[in-house]
Amino acid sequence: MQWHAIGAVARHAAIVTGISCGMLTGFPTAADVGAQPRGHSIYMTAVEFRGSTSTDKLAPPSIDPSKLSQGYTYKAPGQADPLAPRRWEVGSFQFSPSFVTAYLDDSIMLSVFIADGDHHDVQLTDPDGRVIIAKATWDRGREYTKFFQVDKVGDYHLECGIHRPSMTATIMVLPH
Repeated sequence: MQWHAIGAVARHAAIVTGISCGMLTGFPTAADVGAQPRGHSIYMTAVEFRGSTSTDKLAPPSIDPSKLSQGYTYKAPGQADPLAPRRWEVGSFQFSPSFVTAYLDDSIMLSVFIADGDHHDVQLTDPDGRVIIAKATWDRGREYTKFFQVDKVGDYHLECGIHRPSMTATIMVLPH
């Protein structure tokens, strides 16, 4: 019994040490503070998360979510699966991950693979609303790679004009 307690304390100490050093979580370490501009690669995927259930378990929504935003999808009972007439489905388009961090003056390589949704009207703006990546249509099955430098602290916003508000991502730029 005593050995298990000692092992648990040792594991806890190792985890705390690893976290405080930034090794396990990817948090910045003392070496990152005041560092020179660096390259930062960000990989995202445009996806549609879907879920389904049956009217036996849960009534469908009273308002069709696809009427609220093109970022949401809905297939009513009988539409989702003709062989299961009580089954209904909802979905949401998103960038994954939808939140990442970078540091002021980092050179960014943003690579987005479009896995779901045929077309996305994508644009990236800086914290002041200045366009960094001009609005362009990105299509399914393709990867789009853009390069830019972050020159302002704050939130850079990537968004699909068709599927917002669910299809947005934030690149939070932190000071050194």
